[in-house]
Amino acid sequence: MSSVESLSLLRQGLWSRARRVLLTGATLALLSLTACGGDGDSVDRGPSTLAVAGASLNGLYWDAGQSKLYLTDDKSNAIRVWDGDKGFAQTMALPAPPASGATLGQITGDSKGVLYTTRFGFGTDGAVVAVPGATASANLGGLDATRRRIAITTASDGALIDSWFIKGGSGAISQLSVSGAQASEQELVTGLGKPVGVAVVGDRLFVNDQNSGNVLLFSLGAARAKPATLADGQVLATFTTLDGIDLMTASRDGTLFFGGSGGRLFAVNPKGEVRVLASGWPKIRGVAYDDAHGRLFVAVAAADASSAPTVRIVPID
Repeated sequence: MSSVESLSLLRQGLWSRARRVLLTGATLALLSLTACGGDGDSVDRGPSTLAVAGASLNGLYWDAGQSKLYLTDDKSNAIRVWDGDKGFAQTMALPAPPASGATLGQITGDSKGVLYTTRFGFGTDGAVVAVPGATASANLGGLDATRRRIAITTASDGALIDSWFIKGGSGAISQLSVSGAQASEQELVTGLGKPVGVAVVGDRLFVNDQNSGNVLLFSLGAARAKPATLADGQVLATFTTLDGIDLMTASRDGTLFFGGSGGRLFAVNPKGEVRVLASGWPKIRGVAYDDAHGRLFVAVAAADASSAPTVRIVPID
């Protein structure tokens, strides 16, 4: 074995040991490391903590093509951008927030480089915002503003899938069709309670229903052919109301990642087996997964008024 190979193995062994220690919730919450977002050996796989001062964090989206992380921020009513070197200083402005507040949700992107994020809207201002790279952002017209929108993601065929619910009514998953500045929604799954997390891997449509605590699986193709109901879903896993499951992301193999108001970070494999990746954190919101480097980005609320919210980088093996 060469000296280079020996050094590599030593580094791997030390890193593995350190990661096991640092991934406990209380210890990881104290980390304040400088992150690198480049390629190869310079990529920070974590565990790391990136402070986002003066923000109120919501959704995350990892753009693999650009190696950039996008983050919705209620406090600045903007999308923050992280490329690993300049922190979250770069922002993308959004339309002026409505009277109900910024209330931003998940964020995703399409093959043309357009970003999309949701507005919750509290029953009066629910919306989807389109953010083209070179032009001004705008709320898409033609959508029902009473729908409280939370999640949005991109299917493998490029279709946009979003979630919403109406207070006192039921929630649904829809396919969003965009034509210029207008959009329409076609319901895919109805009869849900409060669908807060959505992920699509191939034909598998995953939903986190916060009211029931269930992680549900539907066939996307079947739901497109005929709208599914709650009864058509397969329950993969169930969580408690204290977990308060929230926004969700998925790896290429169908492993789901999400946290919630209970401060625990979960992974659920395609068999429905649950792992707790971290615990003891403040409230967890958005998550984004970098398949190429096996790392998970997690938006974590500030622990108290004197601290800043953070984005945690968690290595996934």
